[in-house]
Parts: sequence; C-alpha cells; structure tokens
Amino acid sequence: MGIEDEEYLIQSIRSGTVRRKNILIVPATIDQLAHASFVYAKTYEDAINKGIMTEEGLENWMIANSILPSGFHSSKDNFLKSIDNLKKSLFLNRLSKSSVKTIRSDLINTRSKLASLLEPKSSMSMNTCEFIAQAQKINSILHTTVLKDNKPYRPSNNQPLLILWNNSLLPEPSIRALARSSFWKAIWSNRGFGFDLFTKRKNTDLTINQRNLLTWSRIYDNVQESLECPTDDVINDDDMLDGWFILQKEKREKEQRKQEAESLLNNSSSKMSKASHVFVSESRGVDINSLNDDVGGVQDFGSLVSQAGSRKKT
Repeated sequence: MGIEDEEYLIQSIRSGTVRRKNILIVPATIDQLAHASFVYAKTYEDAINKGIMTEEGLENWMIANSILPSGFHSSKDNFLKSIDNLKKSLFLNRLSKSSVKTIRSDLINTRSKLASLLEPKSSMSMNTCEFIAQAQKINSILHTTVLKDNKPYRPSNNQPLLILWNNSLLPEPSIRALARSSFWKAIWSNRGFGFDLFTKRKNTDLTINQRNLLTWSRIYDNVQESLECPTDDVINDDDMLDGWFILQKEKREKEQRKQEAESLLNNSSSKMSKASHVFVSESRGVDINSLNDDVGGVQDFGSLVSQAGSRKKT
C-alpha cells in the first residue's frame, strides 16, 4: 500500500463517509442503529417462525446430508489450533530465515485447507436466519443514510448500495497496516491537541472502520508499552505478532493458574503437608492437571503445603 493510498483511506475513515461519484453514504445516528438492531431481531424471529435454518442448523443439515464431513467441527477446531501454533512457531523461530519460510508456507496451506472446509457452508449461508436478518439490518441503515446529489436517495434496488457499503469495510490486515502507518501515527500521537480524530456529526456513532482503527491503535500502544515489547520487524508482521500475542496470553494464564495453586495451598491445613493427594471440589473451577504441572507435580505437594504453612505463621 502506497503512502497516497494510506492517506486516502485514513482520511476517508476519519470522515466516516463512503463516496462513489454522486452517491454518498453518511454515518448512521445512534437512533438509526438502534432501529436497525430492532429490524435484525424482528427479521430473525420471523425467519425462525418460517422454518428457515440458523447457521448452526445449516451446519447440522449439511453434515447429515454429507455435504460437510462428519468431523466438520473437530476439523475446523484443529485447523484453527494449527494456525495458532504455526503463528507461535513463527515468532519463536523468527531469527531463522529457513524456518520462517517453511512456517509461512505451512500457514498458507493450512488456511487454504480451512477455506476449502468452510466453502460449502459459505456458499449456502445466504439461506440462514442470520444472513437474512443482517441483510435487512444493513438495508435499514442504508434507507436513511444514502444521499444522491446531497439529497436523500432510496432506490428500488439496494443491491449496488449493499455492495458499495460492504466493499468499504476494510479487512483486518488493512486496518492494522493503517494503524502502523507513519501518517496515522502522527495524527494518533497528537490527538487531543485542538483537533478531532474523526468528523463529528450530531448523535452519530463510530463507524466500523473507525472502531477497528481505534482498537488496533490502542493495541499497538499496549504492545509498545509492554516490558517484553517485540522488535519492529515482529510488530510489522501480523502473523508473527499474533504469535507473540498468543504466547503472552498463555504466559498470563499460566501465572494465573500458579497463583490459584498457591492460594489453594495457603488455605490448606498444615495437616496436609504430608498428603500425596488432595480433594478439590469441582465448584472451585480449578484445572487440576494444570495445577499439578504448575506446582511441580504431586511429589512436591507436601513441601509446597509446608512452605505455605510457614508463610501463614509469619
């Protein structure tokens, strides 16, 4: 994406409008969005009453009729898990060019397999309650936000407007690239100094692109402020940074499990110091396998309880 393209997209997002020739789509007001949500709920309920399938129902029907494989859900979950694992590997092996090349190739192949798995469902999703309701919701918004030659415009066929609006929604990689761009960072870092990030219109909400740009701008700020902030080449690589995110999340979860284990031990009776097994109620919500891993296993449980007891006495 060139600098001129970045500037055009960022300024378009800031304005909140979608323009094509003499057609202009302006941001919806909060009241208009509230009405659109009502339209969605009503349309969804009507579709259910007519016997139209939901997304989940479509999946089950397609599996029952062998349009999707019987192991569709497990295959989908495995592909998603594999993508996450590959992203982690990409980050961990970032210093090896050969490894990075191999992992990127594996990522492409895994995403391709996932897309092939989902394709039959995607081609039929327009027949679901969710798709029909969402289409009516967008139509409701466009009915009150489209101008032609600066006058309200309500064509008999909304399809071209739907396509125009849908094409205006930037995919995540594009939003992330814009949030990292020098042009946007200069605007973002100077926010609050006598100008607005986005054009203000009475009672309007943020557009989808605006929300996403704000979200990723804050995420990148948090990354930069992290004590374990990765290098710029990682930050500028979506898959590699995703791997860093996943590893950081796993690290936090491990620390949380460790704290839960220590809390459990601190609350234990000193009589348990020689116990090799301890009963923990399911109601505590503790992952016992993870707890055993994090506290060093059952063989060390007694010493840990003793340590906890000694800490309580001081």
